[in-house]
Amino acid sequence: MLWLLPVGILAISSAAILIRLTPADPVAITFWRLAFATAIVLMLGSWRGLGLPRGRALMYSALSGVLLAVHFLSWIPSLFLTTVAASTTLVNIHPVLMLFLSRRIGERVGGATAAGVLLAVVGSIFITFSPGGLLGNVLALVGAASFAGYLALGRVVRASVGTLGYAAVAYGVAALISLVVGLSLGSNMVGYNAYVFVMFLLIASIPMMLGHTVFNFLLGRYRAVTIAASTLGEPVGATLLAIPILGEVPRGAVHVAAPLLGSLEIPLQALGVLITLLGLVLVIREELKSTT
Repeated sequence: MLWLLPVGILAISSAAILIRLTPADPVAITFWRLAFATAIVLMLGSWRGLGLPRGRALMYSALSGVLLAVHFLSWIPSLFLTTVAASTTLVNIHPVLMLFLSRRIGERVGGATAAGVLLAVVGSIFITFSPGGLLGNVLALVGAASFAGYLALGRVVRASVGTLGYAAVAYGVAALISLVVGLSLGSNMVGYNAYVFVMFLLIASIPMMLGHTVFNFLLGRYRAVTIAASTLGEPVGATLLAIPILGEVPRGAVHVAAPLLGSLEIPLQALGVLITLLGLVLVIREELKSTT
């Protein structure tokens, strides 16, 4: 089932671009993304069976939804306050936290996984050539911390609860919190045209259902740290998409002295992509060894 990881990575890579192309209040984007995703999950559940969590699993699922709301309510605004490259890179620093959380939930973290996560984080940082706005960067870091907790709780719940049942509670709670926050702040939650609502639906369908929901499915089979490390492919995809679509061209290069060739200029973006992919290969390779 690890072949689903690239699907999830490609899906979440589109999130930042779709959000930036949506002329709406960030809180409204958060709410409608989660509301539409919850509706889709409930429709799928009515067809395939939902199996809602109970007892402690229900409590953990709800808490996971709280963390998911914090993640989106901090990260989505950050996209409008800094560059796509900076925001998607910083929000994906969460695998470092997962190295510690994984041990707390009983997962084995080997040397290859630790090295792979750290390599992928370094690579994703290289993709960020411009530091962007300070507030946007701080919000992205808050989004990273909350996402790590969301994945850790998801891993615990998915050990005994189906994907759709867990997602229905987590997404539903997150949507409700986003609605309350939006109403409290006086955000424009409904005053948008058809184009904006189509964008809301696309954000819910592609990065949410094909991204987050695919990852939630995989959490029932693989380590949370593996899923966390995989999301480090997002800044790679998002940065590359931002160049032709948003015109955000990252700048900067590394000068390397090479024998016979003199000084070489290597684009940081290319270096970051290579390092990130190498890190992901190390993590996934160890995951494959642990499941065979």
